[in-house]
Amino acid sequence: MDDRPLVVGIDGRELQGRPTGIGRYLRNLVTRWRETGDTLIVYFSGEPPAEPALDHPALACRVVGEGRTRGLVWQQRLLPAAAALDRLDVFFSPAYACPLLLRVPRVTAVHDLSFFSHPQDFTPRDALRRRVLAGLSVPASRAVLACSDFTRRELVGRFPAAAERVIHVPLGPDDDLPPPPPREEARRRLGVSGPYLVTVGAVLNRRCLPELFRAIARLVPRHPGLLLDVVGENRTHPRLDLPALAGSLALGSHVRLSGFVDDAALADRYSAADAAVFLSEYEGFGLPALEAAARGVPLVVGRPPSLGEIFAEAALVVSPRDESDVAHALDRVLVEGGLRNRLISAGRDLAAHYSWDDTAALTRAACLRAARP
Repeated sequence: MDDRPLVVGIDGRELQGRPTGIGRYLRNLVTRWRETGDTLIVYFSGEPPAEPALDHPALACRVVGEGRTRGLVWQQRLLPAAAALDRLDVFFSPAYACPLLLRVPRVTAVHDLSFFSHPQDFTPRDALRRRVLAGLSVPASRAVLACSDFTRRELVGRFPAAAERVIHVPLGPDDDLPPPPPREEARRRLGVSGPYLVTVGAVLNRRCLPELFRAIARLVPRHPGLLLDVVGENRTHPRLDLPALAGSLALGSHVRLSGFVDDAALADRYSAADAAVFLSEYEGFGLPALEAAARGVPLVVGRPPSLGEIFAEAALVVSPRDESDVAHALDRVLVEGGLRNRLISAGRDLAAHYSWDDTAALTRAACLRAARP
């Protein structure tokens, strides 16, 4: 096959419901990919979402099932039968696992291997399901896309037979968010007047919220108006009672648990923030950190990869389980103007090296090679 347009099937479920990191990834990818001349056929469990990225003549939405059949049954039984009718050249799976019975070349994005490295963050059944699916999907895929070099190394270490098929395809920054509002306008909408810190992403136990809360408790005497905004669903397992944790540290007025927020509300938070903090013992990439950096928010990140690798030159890097280290770094960002300005400049420079255009081009190139006989 030469460089003629492809017919590409895509599992679109990450765009349904309330899209988070992988949904944002797929949205940005599809927005660029649809302009290449390829035909994109995006499959959904039930009705497609009202998503502007899907409104394009090069893109068709397929409803597979009525939305009642989800998860493994939908992906491994309903999807292959539907996609087989569309004469696809290649099928792209954006989230860890591909349809194993589909007899066309497959390309699968694997964003991390947390279900191997941190299985305690999942129920035993969910961790096992994810390990089995990844263990079958990686060998079945002609290309496996890793969003960071850390994830590429993990994949090669875990699946050495697939080493030549694992491709590093970085993500991009914040292009799909609304334009940044003026800082004072954003702070007024959020009702904040003092130092304002934000952390963004699904709350998992490996993301060290107890240590972050204890660091905030250390800072409150020095910064009485301090507010930490926790943006993201609580997906901890075992379940972490965040309101009780905040209450036990007398942080009731210093911690806001916003949960999932829409794109406009997220843009407000980045504009209002004095710093963004991302503590994690393990991260595949760190898309929210890149988004914050692109919007001029100084970063404090955990040392383990991939945060400590990707953002080393553009953030204060800390031990995520050491609340004293975390508190000291946050205090420095709040009070040292020169440091703050350096981090803002370095973060923007770093973000400028990442592009969703590059992500789409590399992804399409992988699909083109996979589709060749």
